Amino acid sequence: MSRLEPTPGVRANSVRTAQSTPRISGRWATIAALGGALALSCSDPASQQAPPPAAPEAPPRVLVIGVDGASKGLVESMRQEGLLPNLDAIAREGSTGVASPTGYLLSPRIWTTVATGKLPEKHGIHSWVRPEGEEGVRLYSSRDRTAHALWNMFSDAGYSVAVVNWLMTQPPEEINGVMISNHAAEGSARASEMLAAFSNQPPTGPVDPPPTGPDTVSGAGLTYPAGWQNRLADLREGEAVTELPDPFTSERGWLGEHPILGFLRKMYRNDAFVARTALAIEEELRPDLMLVYLPGIDRMSHILWYSVEPEEALESIPEESRPSQWERKVHGDALRLYYRHVDAIIGRLLERRSPDDLVIVLSDHGFEVDLSETPPRGTHVSNAARDGILYLRGRGIPRGRSDLRMKMAQFAPTILTWMGMPTAKDMDGVPAEFLDAPPSGQIATYDLTPIRRVGSRDGEIESRIIEDLKGLGYVE
Repeated sequence: MSRLEPTPGVRANSVRTAQSTPRISGRWATIAALGGALALSCSDPASQQAPPPAAPEAPPRVLVIGVDGASKGLVESMRQEGLLPNLDAIAREGSTGVASPTGYLLSPRIWTTVATGKLPEKHGIHSWVRPEGEEGVRLYSSRDRTAHALWNMFSDAGYSVAVVNWLMTQPPEEINGVMISNHAAEGSARASEMLAAFSNQPPTGPVDPPPTGPDTVSGAGLTYPAGWQNRLADLREGEAVTELPDPFTSERGWLGEHPILGFLRKMYRNDAFVARTALAIEEELRPDLMLVYLPGIDRMSHILWYSVEPEEALESIPEESRPSQWERKVHGDALRLYYRHVDAIIGRLLERRSPDDLVIVLSDHGFEVDLSETPPRGTHVSNAARDGILYLRGRGIPRGRSDLRMKMAQFAPTILTWMGMPTAKDMDGVPAEFLDAPPSGQIATYDLTPIRRVGSRDGEIESRIIEDLKGLGYVE
């Protein structure tokens, strides 16, 4: 089990209970093995040398990958075609099913419920934006969350944690590990644009070198610890995360500068940035709990989803407004290729995981076509698009089932029980019935220890995010 220093002012292991599953550290397991080998050697005069002790097994860890908007029907059909090998491997090693949201299909509400085990009435995140002033709005933020999330619970218990791009994590929180807020991708894009613009300008005089050091941060804090912010630009422009081709190039059929290309390419780069960052944290920290959020499929599906619907689903569109066969093919190929990209990212994130580690891949909803728009858009308002995907494997997860169902409020208590930590009575969810794990007890609430948030609002980053949300129809 990886350990870092716990959050200042919070007692490590403060939420452990007598029912918690005991875990033997690698050091004590090694000493026990050496003691047993020494005893055998002393009792057998003929023995010349004790056998080397077996290497202690690493304690199991938790990885949660949120793939916003991944649609069950498309995932299943592509799996049958052999195009999603990493999700297919999770299905073969574990089980699949449905992640079932409650209430409005708004991502901030749902992903905060996943992380807290509580519904919006208790966790405080209701939408993307909230009113501010007489006519203005601002984004909901981590300061609006009124409940502890898994990263707070694990940190308080002394476990190491990594949170990468999870919704409503700006400003980032002091945790026992690393938090890259959900504004960092946009912040890194802005930094790259500024760097490119600066590099194209002729020098006008002496330029002071940029400050360096672990605590050097420019603009609003986007990471905890602060030193990670200095790495965001490099992580954005790093090596390709997968070996698959870029879905949005002229080689893939896109002509010139199509009006939607800039947005699609930014979403593609944002998910790659998130993946690189998660891989870098995994290599350096090897956290006990990691949560990674990939929004690209959702953002692209709002624009491209019509192209993967059956042709008869578009027959009601007037001929003059119907997308051409060429557009339908290019857009459909791009969206399917992007699903393959995300599957490959999942494979990268699994590279350092043991078979016993708990791995959960889920989406918050699916997609359907909205024929009232011209051109037709992707949406998710009816029951046909409610359910998200659910893929699980690891110790205590059944194998070979395809009928699992979890409500969004069940994820946090299920993860706590799997880790041998107590659930809380004020959670709206309970552990999944299919989990094979001993009861871990229950406490009244986790919402007692302080949550320290760092950083401030960056109006430019917020404005860019709100403009993207308006383009997708999330914000008026």
